[in-house]
Amino acid sequence: MSTPDTNPSAHPRTDPPARRRFAEQSRTAIVTGILCIVLIITLMQLWLLTATMNAFLGGDHAVAWPALGASLVCLVLNLGLLRYLCLLERPR
Repeated sequence: MSTPDTNPSAHPRTDPPARRRFAEQSRTAIVTGILCIVLIITLMQLWLLTATMNAFLGGDHAVAWPALGASLVCLVLNLGLLRYLCLLERPR
């Protein structure tokens, strides 16, 4: 009868298949979370475009520049998430 301390396969830290499986599961969860955030930001941008066009065509021209700034912030957020995703998927 071996103790867990002497049996190397009893430790999940030293078991490469279990570590790979955990890494794949956590990577999948991170990618799913990033895609959900990107979807929310994209829907916000579509709503922003619709509201801005409605206001602009209604004669309110002052709303165009702040909406452009907010849309650029959304773009930077999406590009940052894309960069993080590329760094996450890069082979080690």
